Amino acid sequence: MLLGVLTALAVLGGIVLLVVLFLQRGREGIDLSLGGLMRVYLYLASLAGVVVFAVGLAGVVAYVLSAAFGLEVIYGGPRPQIEPAFPVQVCPPGQTCPPFPGPPGTFAPVPDDRLRQQGEDLVRGVTFLVFGGIFWGAHWWARRALSPAPERESLLFRSYLILGTAIFGIATIALLPTGIYQALSFAVVNVPGTFRQGAGEALGGGLAALPIWLIYLWLVQRVLRAPVTRPTTVA
Repeated sequence: MLLGVLTALAVLGGIVLLVVLFLQRGREGIDLSLGGLMRVYLYLASLAGVVVFAVGLAGVVAYVLSAAFGLEVIYGGPRPQIEPAFPVQVCPPGQTCPPFPGPPGTFAPVPDDRLRQQGEDLVRGVTFLVFGGIFWGAHWWARRALSPAPERESLLFRSYLILGTAIFGIATIALLPTGIYQALSFAVVNVPGTFRQGAGEALGGGLAALPIWLIYLWLVQRVLRAPVTRPTTVA
């Protein structure tokens, strides 16, 4: 769920960002030289790395929550165990009947898929965390090496911060209340014998997007408070 939400928001926001920068061309906007296009790629790839990191964080959060509060709260109720019915054969009165066959062996319960889902969340979470962190770190280093000037003075950097704030802010407000509602509904309004959807996807995604949104918001506030350096003019 988180991957779909973040991917849709990132693609839409990236298109809007490119359109705005293109319209601002020549006024501290997009630079169509090779170096300028490389900077645009580095910022978009950095945002993609953060998205992958957030998806991995959501998987790890879902695993931790399921281990702390139980599989039912995060992954929903277990699959019903339906034992196949065996017809009871009765011999009519006054007739000789052959021995009836017995039940076809012992009933084997279906394995709990929630354990498999819990393990997959952990493996996927760790994999995406590591890959997203390395991908973002490599592009962050490339940004610093390509732009010797402070990043906060760049329109591209400020647009990148606003885009990240908007993407993860929308994801947080869309997923976190839904996940909290599902978890509270399971704990407060739980009716035995009824199936309830687990809160793992929404709750894990919302809790993963929340700290990243706060970090982007803090970076935006820091850029806004920083003094603007104006070039000195020689008379």
